[in-house]
Amino acid sequence: MKDEMKWDIDVSILTNKFIMKELLKVLGIATFFTVGIVLLITLPSVLRGDLHSNSSNARDMKYALILIGSMFLLAALFIFAYYGNNYMLSYKMDNKSVMTITRTEQRSRNSKLNFLLVIVGILARNLTAAGAGFLAHSGQDQNLKWKSIKKATFYPASSTITFSAGYGEKSIVFCTKENYGSVSGFVRVMYNGSCQIREE
Repeated sequence: MKDEMKWDIDVSILTNKFIMKELLKVLGIATFFTVGIVLLITLPSVLRGDLHSNSSNARDMKYALILIGSMFLLAALFIFAYYGNNYMLSYKMDNKSVMTITRTEQRSRNSKLNFLLVIVGILARNLTAAGAGFLAHSGQDQNLKWKSIKKATFYPASSTITFSAGYGEKSIVFCTKENYGSVSGFVRVMYNGSCQIREE
């Protein structure tokens, strides 16, 4: 048994269900909060009973939701076009942890996009966008200790393994078809004895 495993992999963004699930989750949360803010703004009109389908408030709310939806769609299209439907990762596993590393070329692309997001957020006085840029820049690599992993799920058909460590901390390990068997074997040897194991 090896003491350490390393490999590089290029992951498709559009056709990978795990990446799409995480992207849709982020977009869903952002949409939920945005719609919630719009509804809170219009709440006084609703309580007064003067919000009708042909009122200016209702039209403003409809246009705001259309604009927000369009912005999300354009942002998603830009990201897919910018990344070229490809995300470059490296993995390293040893007896202490699972490391997910963004490769140099990908890191450079991410840094440019995150810097642009911070600048646009500052210029637009949107602290959320600026903060998202800073957080994205700081979260390009991940180091998950074996002892912190609470659940491991194996997906042989997708050559993928997911780890959950509680409090929203999650790691997705993408393998090649060739190394999935050896990686999954390494994980089963190294995982914490109290970790829940599932196979799907």
